[in-house]
Amino acid sequence: MEGIKEHKHKWYTFGCKDATYLTVKGENAPLSLSEKMLLNFHLIICKYCRRFASQNRQINQLFRAFYGKSDLKLSPNKKEALNQLITENSKK
Repeated sequence: MEGIKEHKHKWYTFGCKDATYLTVKGENAPLSLSEKMLLNFHLIICKYCRRFASQNRQINQLFRAFYGKSDLKLSPNKKEALNQLITENSKK
């Protein structure tokens, strides 16, 4: 993943790639207590990952609201409408 800055220190080996992975995983499945603790600690010290987590949560909420749980295919019309929603909400 280019563009993701790594914030690893000698005493802290949990980096941005790990935080990104757990952020996405947490949207789809429950995280263990240790995963939650690692992620939350990283989000406290890394503004880039906080921003990613916020944007990821927003995109997932829009997707779920737009598609619900039963519709799994992207039609061209829905794809365009979803892109517009994402664009509008990312400007806020």
